[in-house]
This record gives sequence, C-alpha cells and structure tokens, in this order.
Amino acid sequence: MKDFTTYIRESKKRSELIYNLNADEVPYLKVGLTKDQLEFKKGMYEKVLNVVQHFMQKLIQYMEGIPTLIIITDNEGYILDIYGDASIKGMVDSLGITIGVKFDEKDAGTNSVSLALRHGESIGLIGNDHFYHHLSKAACYSAPIRTSTDGNLIGTVSIMTPVNFASHFHLGLLSSAVDTIEREIQLQEQNHTLHLLNQMLIDSTPVGIVMTDNNGNVLEFNSSAEKILGVKQEQFIDNGLEQIRKIGEYIQIVIETGKKIENVEILLSLENEKSKIIYLDVLPFFDKGTMIGAFAQFRDITNYYELQQKVVESEKLSAIGKLGTGLAHEIRNPLTSIIGLAQLLKENNHDNKYLEIITAELERMKSLVNQFVSLGKPTDFERTDCNVDNLIIKTVELMNSNAHLHNVKIHFKASTTITEVTIDESKIKQVLINFIKNAFEAMPLGGNIWIQLNSDPSNKEVHISIKDEGEGMTEEEVNKLGTPFFTTKKSGLGMGLPICFDIIKAHQGKIKIDSYKGKGTIVHLVLPFK
Repeated sequence: MKDFTTYIRESKKRSELIYNLNADEVPYLKVGLTKDQLEFKKGMYEKVLNVVQHFMQKLIQYMEGIPTLIIITDNEGYILDIYGDASIKGMVDSLGITIGVKFDEKDAGTNSVSLALRHGESIGLIGNDHFYHHLSKAACYSAPIRTSTDGNLIGTVSIMTPVNFASHFHLGLLSSAVDTIEREIQLQEQNHTLHLLNQMLIDSTPVGIVMTDNNGNVLEFNSSAEKILGVKQEQFIDNGLEQIRKIGEYIQIVIETGKKIENVEILLSLENEKSKIIYLDVLPFFDKGTMIGAFAQFRDITNYYELQQKVVESEKLSAIGKLGTGLAHEIRNPLTSIIGLAQLLKENNHDNKYLEIITAELERMKSLVNQFVSLGKPTDFERTDCNVDNLIIKTVELMNSNAHLHNVKIHFKASTTITEVTIDESKIKQVLINFIKNAFEAMPLGGNIWIQLNSDPSNKEVHISIKDEGEGMTEEEVNKLGTPFFTTKKSGLGMGLPICFDIIKAHQGKIKIDSYKGKGTIVHLVLPFK
C-alpha cells in the first residue's frame, strides 16, 4: 500500500501534466447537478445523510473551539450536504464548493475527496499538500463510507479546518466516526430488511393480526384483518379499537391484566355483511419483563363452522334415512290397503268428487313417505307437459277448505300468456301446498294470500309468487330456510322446506324468499319451460 506522500505526489503530477492546471490560479468547481438530479440523489442518500449528520454533529462537539466544516459526497464526488462553521463556509463558497457540485481532480486539483474515492482510504491534506496555493490555508480530511453487504463505496465524509488547527488526530477521529456511521447504516439496513420480512409475513398470513401498545394504541393492522373485519387500515388506526368492540374488549382485558386469552369463539356482526364467527387469541408481549403491548390474532372460521353444521345435518339425515327405511315398510302396508279400499269405493261412486280428492291425497301421501325415505338422495321424476295455471287452480281448490278453517282467503291472478312447462306435476303441487300451508300458519288470526303467475318467454321460465300477511321472518331466519330440521314453527319438524328446495332444484328452478319481520313473506318460485 502506498503512503499519503506518494498519493499526493502522483495527484499533483496528474493535475499539472494531464489536466494542465495552474497552482497559482483560484480553483473553481464547475461540474454540478441539476435541481432534479440533486433531489433524486438526496432522496437516494436520505438515510445515509441522516446518520452521517447525527454522528458528525457529535464530532463537531468534540472539536469545540476549532472552526470545522463538514462536507458529505456521494461515490462520484458530488456534494450532497455542507454544514458547520460559517467562517470556513464563506471561504469554500468563494471556490464554488456548494451542494450539487463535484469534487473532481481535473477541476479541484489535488484534494482529499478525490483521493479518498480513488484509493478507498482515509486521506488528510494539510496546507501545501493541496495542488492550488489558494487552499494552502486549509486542512482537509476525507474518509470513504462503504456498504456493509458488498464493501462498495457509497460516498465520503470530510472535515475542513484552518491550517493552524491542523492535526493528524483529526483524521483518526474522522475515521473512528465513519466506522460508527458504517455500523449504524448496517444496523439500519438489517432493521429495514427485517421490517420488510416482518411485513411480508404479516401481510401474507390468512390470520388477522392487530398489535397495540400498552395504552391500546394500534401499531399494526394487517391486510387479513382488513378483509375479515371489513375495516380499512387507515380508518382503523385513526379510530382505534372502538371499530371492533368485541376484539377490542379482549385486548383491553389483556393490557389491564397481563394475562393471555386463547381460543375464544366470537360472533361478529358486521355492517353490510353477514355475521362471521372468528377464533381469537390475545397475548401480552414484554420487553425485559415489562409489558409493552398486546398481540391479537384471529381467523375466520365461518366456513368451517358452516361445514361442521352440514356434517351434523348429513349425519342426522343418514340416521333418519335408516329409520325411515324401517318405518316405510310399516306405513306402506296399511296405506296400500286404504288406497285399495278407496279405489273400491270410487268404483261404486263415480260422481263423488270427494272420493277422487281422497284417492289423490292418499297417493300423494304414499309419495311423501317415499320422499321422506329418500330425502337427500336423487329423486326420480315423471315429467310431463303441464299448464301451470290449471295446476295452481286445482291446488287452490284443494286448499280452500283448509283456508276456510284458518279464516284465510286465497286470491289467484293467472298469467295472460302461455304457461306450459315440463315438470313432475305431483311434485310441484307438493311444493305449492307446502308454501300455501306455511302461509296459513304464518297468519294465526287469518288474512289474505295472493298467488300470482307470470310467464317470461325471453328467459324461457315461469314465475310463481305466494304472498301472505303473516308475521314475517328475520334475515337470519330467511338465510336458514331450506336447512333440514330448521323451522320457525313450534311443532314443525323442519322437513317440508328442504324437500321443496330439493324438488325445485331438481327441476333446474330457483326459490327466493323475501320476508320482513311484521310485514309478511313473499315466496318466489321460478321454473324453466323445459
């Protein structure tokens, strides 16, 4: 490794022979950055500049009584910051040494910044060590700054003092300060990397995470928490734990007690969304034995809960299916005898329409028994062309006697267009009877039922609506309709609607139910033409 004297001698030779500089002239730094380029550079070096300024301000304090100027450059020699003693700053201003210009040997001659960047070592120039005589009144010390990862130069830090205050001790002090600066930059880089990794882990997990300090102020709120709770991060951080009262209450308990809470199941009612079930853990976290905040993690188990409910319902259906198979044999035998006797009576009473109704209903009862046994299994249908107007008229006629007992009037408005569809007539009749019967029971004091039929040729479907003046249902109750064993009736089994839903679904149709508590219910049935 060459010594400083060799570096200085070679630089002066380059300045004189290659760059044709005149040592008696006043040097002036000419190459500079544009305003936009300077802003870009300062943005890139923002963290480095902050760290350097912090430690160099301390160095200036150690050199109390010595007029000192600090100059910071990038790895090309462009000045990014200057501060320190005003008397020295006035001298360098006259040389054009200002933010944005470049320390280049071909302009500044022999200078500590160019030598530090060229040789990657700390350099000190005192008085006549400079090429230009005009700089002989200054002592300049420059130290290169390197990155911790690959050791590349990222810039220099320089101190300038009047020559009568010169001391090689200053170069050692500067080198020591730069070592500390490099360690701090390395630490900040590591912290930044850890922060990015932490954010990636927090944001990539499907678990919602909320972190607070010891006063309940929100420090972290990840994207999964946004999705689960339906609250934007900015809104949550601004408004605090009040946005999620139930979770917030558990967090406050942990902050107050310092004890963890685990495996809590919470039902959350969210705005404009259906309720969600979440699993919550809240843990206190400590620093050197002192609790400094709380960490809450939660996951949405609504789908799991619904799946679990379906598994339970499936098991119930399986058990009922097995029970139904045994009961079917016992029910079918007497039912077959009754149907046979009804047929005999019908032969002797051809004009008795009540016997026709009894026979038809017994056949439907037989079909219902079979349907009960095969609930949840594929059902065979006997599809035929059917006029839905006539089907509803027959069904209303059948239900009128029952309606009279309930003090209910059934009003039917037929369609003005063709309503021929291909369906299993008995099955759709079963669906109509079930919904009309439900309308009766929803109006214990009587009322009106409106049935309306419309044809939609453009979509090739018919629409049947059944409207009552009953008590209505809540949104939660409506969402559960069609679930086996769910019923709003005191003595109901919850089997009728699941069968109706299965029948309509098998016909590639749809059921939609609109209901409002205290305002009645409208059932919409949609059946395709074919």
